[in-house]
Amino acid sequence: MKNYIRKFILIASFGVWILAIVLYAILFNWIDKSINDILLQMLSPTLIIFIPGLVQWLVSKSKAEYMDSSEMNVPSFSVVKHQKLQRKEGLNIEDLARVLPKQFTISNIDSENNKIKLYDKNIWTWATGYIIELRQNEIVIFSFPFSSHSIGAEGGREKGLAKLSACLS
Repeated sequence: MKNYIRKFILIASFGVWILAIVLYAILFNWIDKSINDILLQMLSPTLIIFIPGLVQWLVSKSKAEYMDSSEMNVPSFSVVKHQKLQRKEGLNIEDLARVLPKQFTISNIDSENNKIKLYDKNIWTWATGYIIELRQNEIVIFSFPFSSHSIGAEGGREKGLAKLSACLS
């Protein structure tokens, strides 16, 4: 997950930056300008687009490393919600891993503590992680968006929880 997320953020911000440079070149007719004027006009798209994308790329590192790590405790960097479901008779962690929908990527399975850590493959909801814990009589799904203030984070979490709940019920 770490490389996928970080490469996407970096490539997307770089692509938008290049498009902004081309747009500025067309709008401000850079053909007749000196190199100093061109460099000065490249400064604003760089500050507005590329620098924030680079910062997001660096910030995503800790969250992506958490998803790739063997750490199975619920993270403290986000707003965590949990949902409880009735556990089916005879369900074990391996069976649970097999029935999960294909849209989720399992990043870690802890057979000793009956936990699975996973995230959504969908590029628009990759920022939602889940930890599924099998308890004696119930299944608890912990969900956490990496950025609780991002647009659509709550909606993405709810859709993912609905798909997990439907598959585990």
